[in-house]
Amino acid sequence: MAKVSKQNIPTYSELEYRRKWLYQLQSEFKQICSWYRIALAVPSFRISESPATLGSWHPESRTISISSALINEYSWDAVINVLKHEMAHQYVHEYMGRGMELPHGQAFADACNKLGVLSPFNAATGDTPKVFIATRQQGCDSEYDRKVNKVRKMFSLAGSGNKHEAMAAMSKANSFIRKYNLERLDSLEPSQYSYEIINTRKKRLHIIVRRIGSLLTDYFYVDIVYSELFDPASIETFKTIELLGTQENVTFARHVFDFLSRRVEFLWQNHRKTAKAPGKLRKTYILGILQGFREKLEKEEKKQAVPAGFSAGRGRHKTISALVVAKDPGLSEFTTRRFPRLRKVQYRSAGIYCKDTYTAGKTEGKKITIHKTVKHEDGNRGRLLGS
Repeated sequence: MAKVSKQNIPTYSELEYRRKWLYQLQSEFKQICSWYRIALAVPSFRISESPATLGSWHPESRTISISSALINEYSWDAVINVLKHEMAHQYVHEYMGRGMELPHGQAFADACNKLGVLSPFNAATGDTPKVFIATRQQGCDSEYDRKVNKVRKMFSLAGSGNKHEAMAAMSKANSFIRKYNLERLDSLEPSQYSYEIINTRKKRLHIIVRRIGSLLTDYFYVDIVYSELFDPASIETFKTIELLGTQENVTFARHVFDFLSRRVEFLWQNHRKTAKAPGKLRKTYILGILQGFREKLEKEEKKQAVPAGFSAGRGRHKTISALVVAKDPGLSEFTTRRFPRLRKVQYRSAGIYCKDTYTAGKTEGKKITIHKTVKHEDGNRGRLLGS
């Protein structure tokens, strides 16, 4: 059974856990129907004990079964993807009236498109519920590894103690990523898109996290969606940051997010000790760091000539990265399939409590170079999706 790490969070009996999971599955079902504008009657839900079959649809009893192993071993995002797979089977039976066809035939493929079921969850077998890992493994491992390893080496050099060598290495890494994206858009070859969810484990998104997300959107070639995700262990819902883009861009952006999240905290702790700054100035100092780093990236981009095809229209004020994302129809389609009813939210600007502290943060931010390794993790394989 799922375990809760924090002692102050109440634990439940196995029966209570399952009741809450079943209630959440029903809520997710209704949300998916609303997002994709489909009118499916809510079925019965069941938690199965199968260690191999992640989910299944039973038309006779109108029941969707979800494996307890899936819920306990993987993220709730994987559960939602399996749920959508089974909803596609239900859609074939009850909405399209084509239940006599092959379980994973053309009718099922059409239903998956309607429900935004992404690979590998739109097949009979899923390489892994970690959809972004499995997608990377579909015929492009060598090319993906080549690009990631090249940037990994550049980021490693960016950790050099020699200031000029470190800056040159980071600039070279940025140029490589920029060139890759511009050439990708000029190519007729379709791009492989992926996403990665960063679970903040918080009930609200702090302005610092949103500022880092803004940097990723403006300079690292990804779309950012702020959402939330249920946690089956604590029976709570937490805010999430979702990175969407090509497999390479998502990997690079996740690395930058992790690096900056750790780095700004390290720099604040150093400043707090040396300047004897009170804790209430933490947000002001870190926002200064991120603004300084933004200005450094902006200066770097101004050194690069923007292709003529990107210079016209209302997007002239945008960064090269933002222009690339805006000009990427494949990414727009991918994001829409994930989130068919997105809405933009305007956040209030953060208050700055001490100008000197903010300025000191900006000075440190302009010195930051992204370094350390870009990780490439493998997932589990071999689970089945039932018809």
